[in-house]
Amino acid sequence: MQEKLLKHIKSSIRNKSSIHEQIPNVGKIVFNKIVPYFFLYRIKTETNRQNTIADLAKSQLSSIILKYDDIELDHFIHQIALIIKEEFGSCLIIEIWDDNQSDSDVSIHIAQKVALPLAEYINKNLAIEAKELNVSITKGRKTPHNPNFNALFTLNELQDHNIYLIGLEVKNIYLINDSEILPLIERHFRESLSKTLSRTFFEYIRLYTNINPAKFKLNIHKEITQNIFEIDKALVTESNRFDFLMLVTPTNVQEAWESFKNSRFTKNPSFQYRPMPIDPDLVKRNLYNLPIEDILDPNIAYLFRDKRRELDEMMSMLDDRNTPDFVHGSLHIFGNVSDKLLHVAEAIITVIDNNTSIIHRSEEKLNAHQFAKLASDEIEYLRAQYPELSTSVRVRNDVSGVMVNRGVLNISTNYRINKDRAEALIQHEVGTHIATYFNGKSQSLQLFSLGVPGYEKLQEGLAVFSEYMVDGLNNERLKTLAARVIAVRKMLMGNTFQDTFLMLVEQYHFNEYNAFMITMRVYRGGGLTKDAVYLQGLIELIDYIREGSDIHILTIGKIRKDYIPLIQDLIQRGYLKHPAVIPRYLSKPYASRLQKIKQEGSIFKLIK
Repeated sequence: MQEKLLKHIKSSIRNKSSIHEQIPNVGKIVFNKIVPYFFLYRIKTETNRQNTIADLAKSQLSSIILKYDDIELDHFIHQIALIIKEEFGSCLIIEIWDDNQSDSDVSIHIAQKVALPLAEYINKNLAIEAKELNVSITKGRKTPHNPNFNALFTLNELQDHNIYLIGLEVKNIYLINDSEILPLIERHFRESLSKTLSRTFFEYIRLYTNINPAKFKLNIHKEITQNIFEIDKALVTESNRFDFLMLVTPTNVQEAWESFKNSRFTKNPSFQYRPMPIDPDLVKRNLYNLPIEDILDPNIAYLFRDKRRELDEMMSMLDDRNTPDFVHGSLHIFGNVSDKLLHVAEAIITVIDNNTSIIHRSEEKLNAHQFAKLASDEIEYLRAQYPELSTSVRVRNDVSGVMVNRGVLNISTNYRINKDRAEALIQHEVGTHIATYFNGKSQSLQLFSLGVPGYEKLQEGLAVFSEYMVDGLNNERLKTLAARVIAVRKMLMGNTFQDTFLMLVEQYHFNEYNAFMITMRVYRGGGLTKDAVYLQGLIELIDYIREGSDIHILTIGKIRKDYIPLIQDLIQRGYLKHPAVIPRYLSKPYASRLQKIKQEGSIFKLIK
């Protein structure tokens, strides 16, 4: 039986046909796609299988789980590795076993010097995904393997056949008395390992083979399975229970400004917020009940896990609204201000303040309703490309400034804007935020309309770039973006609202109202670092364009830069389609401005 099965498996590997073979009373061999690696779990017949490790195998494209004592099955696995090596030129095996006597929660065992970068990559990713785990790398002189079995290869054989072998020894930290499972710890442990393994296998393909990872994955899971749709829908449902920015933005901005001004700027303003429409604990429970581990596709599973974690962190932030803990969550989601970004922001302000060029600007202002009319006209421009684009513009008294909420543009009733800045803001809000929302809505995975985790930096960078494309990014606007970065840094250093406000007025010469609005945005909710991403996103986008990368793909939905390879892969595989609408600023009349950035792009070149 084994010889017949082995012959079938070898044939499938050569023909690049997926393999799902059950060996009665022994185990299962699964290659959802023929790849140059596999995840191995060997269990002695008299030993109980660890379901956590077995479930971990489900999250990988290729796995072998066998329970046996027959030494012939070692040869069986050995032969599978060799035929993979013949087809791809190399093969990676990661074997896992449990040992509750280990000093580390996860011990990474290697004997090949060439495998050290992969071991360090596993170590680094586990440190990111599960900081609480004690992880170590053990370098041995013999091939790592489950101590209950023989090694599959000698070190010389590994070298001769160009096979890499890494052992993962794990401690069952999620078990009490070897039987009772602690479910939250178990799930976090399994998902952290799953995400790390998926990344490691991808890194192996990228660095240790000549295969193009994106093209290589072209034929994985051509059809979208039903559980992917269900989990996507559930994540969207939980996201739609609340609007994060609305909930952390004060409802009494004008009143707070008047009070602050009347106190001669000596008394920090008191902000009021919308009532919480949700129970954060209930949302978290719903999120962690989603069976993401059942998704076979590692890229989709990776995307969903990241989004779940972000929503979890947002729930914690809303729970901590107006407390000192709020800012810690903000640092997790939106990031910190690096010294490099701070220095760029300070340099931008210095250059602008010392700029003697005279720029004539219109003093004519548009009110909220006039601006709403322009925005509605731009929405019609997008709707002509995609008739399903259904949205509106609302002028309301419970928002501050201008804000897009799930594809709807909300404008404060007392909003005023210089006429020569109106088109730039239209492209920012409608041409970017609304366009990417509906491009995301047109996808089979609705998560791209709400935003992948950490999408804000690229999204806001693109939105500000759209202002440049229509020649509306003036020095005052650039100075404001730079001041936001400085204000975030000062807030994180412990400055009070009043300290930061006075700094903006006295040191950076903002008028009092604008200084108040910048400070309010940074201190809202208890300290929001989001406003630093506008300048950071713009700088990174300029670098992206100068590298010759395609800007159009950035409008496919609300995505982030390091997801672009994943996005391209999903397009190739039919999960995603190209953008349904193209914003005006990416049309032919503005092509010369884009070309200028490609040739000599720099944040300082944008200063007029």
